[in-house]
Amino acid sequence: MIISIDVELFQKIKQIVKGRNLSIYEELEAITPLDAVATVTADTSLMKARAIKTQRIKQSIKETIKSLHLQDMKPTKYKIHKRTGIAYVTINKYYDEIKNEC
Repeated sequence: MIISIDVELFQKIKQIVKGRNLSIYEELEAITPLDAVATVTADTSLMKARAIKTQRIKQSIKETIKSLHLQDMKPTKYKIHKRTGIAYVTINKYYDEIKNEC
């Protein structure tokens, strides 16, 4: 989990916990701050992963629409959902865009 906290506030929290619970204090001592470069890198890799997943979903919907056309069936969102298992919300998000491409 990534959170943002003021360094001074974090130090105060550690001092308060130190007097009450040593094991929690030791856990807090082990926490190291992320540097800004690592955070930016993680954000871009997350964006790349989302883009790849979106592309795979779009490709799956497109292939399903094409296969339904080849079988002389009218592609509906319900039929696409049954064949791919993709959630209706996701299908609704990309359906019109993909249907226009096909």
